[in-house]
Amino acid sequence: MPTDNVPLDVTGTWDQQVQIDAIADVLRGAPANDGGLSWDAESRTIVVRLVGPVDGSSPAVEQLKASVLELAEEFTVTFESVEYSRAELQELATRLFERLGSRALGIGGGWDCYANRVMVVVALGTDDTQDRLGAIRSFDDDRIVVRTYTPVPGDLERRRPVGPRRSEFGAD
Repeated sequence: MPTDNVPLDVTGTWDQQVQIDAIADVLRGAPANDGGLSWDAESRTIVVRLVGPVDGSSPAVEQLKASVLELAEEFTVTFESVEYSRAELQELATRLFERLGSRALGIGGGWDCYANRVMVVVALGTDDTQDRLGAIRSFDDDRIVVRTYTPVPGDLERRRPVGPRRSEFGAD
């Protein structure tokens, strides 16, 4: 006897996520204008960030806005103009973190949709803090925002990577 698969919807937001994914696909189709999106389940609001004016003066942006509005049946949609595309900032973050090292201790961050920047958080007091801050400064890029913090004594040592992790079943 055939059975139909039913999606597991623990949070009750599966239908919303389908719409959000469709909107994200439309935005990915226009990478130069895609500044990212965020959504608030409680208010059912999607914020779509677009590179370019959202005031009706750009035909390309207006076409993208119309495509998004067609898909957002159950949402309130707000459009915000941003300076940089998601693809541009993600590429910058990738280059930056490759330079800093993939196993850097006391450093993290990435593309921040809300700030429309690459955010980097650096722990002060590690042996290579100044080298890492110098590497970040060498990019000389106003799209990078650095925040520093002082870790709790012993905190970084407890989190130090000790090698590749293996699952409990031995698979990578």
